[in-house]
Amino acid sequence: MLYEEFLNGTGAVDNQASYDEYKRVEAFYMACDAMTKEDVYRMAEVETVVQHEARMKKARKAELKWVTENIIPAAAFIRGMSEKKDYFRKNFIYTSDCGNTFEIREVKEINGRSVVLYEFWANGKKLDTSGCGYGLLPSAEFPSYRADWHDKSLKELEDLFGYIA
Repeated sequence: MLYEEFLNGTGAVDNQASYDEYKRVEAFYMACDAMTKEDVYRMAEVETVVQHEARMKKARKAELKWVTENIIPAAAFIRGMSEKKDYFRKNFIYTSDCGNTFEIREVKEINGRSVVLYEFWANGKKLDTSGCGYGLLPSAEFPSYRADWHDKSLKELEDLFGYIA
């Protein structure tokens, strides 16, 4: 039995957990002469694509709720993750593991870039930042480049900013 057949037969998501389950049930399939592929599909305990999408939808909604309630820490996290990938971007873009895309777009620079004003966008929609006291986010309000960000993992950056996805 091929892994692709296993995915199609069970409707499982293609991830490490599904592959591990495939290896487990494949051992039974190879050892038992009378076992059919359908028996293996019924025996497998996997997360289906529908279940995965429902879980991701719930995670995206929770993450977006957290970001809208914590604009400044979220902006700092997004800026740090964006700079970690590409320091020379004008706008800061970050796509989370559950699929939300966050962008901090430059709107205006003042006094030779000593102050830069940004808008906060999530999934192509502008977020209302008036809850944090600003119409546009000034760059001074969320930490800019820090030399020690670039050698940190995602988990370490989340610990640094208190952001839990």
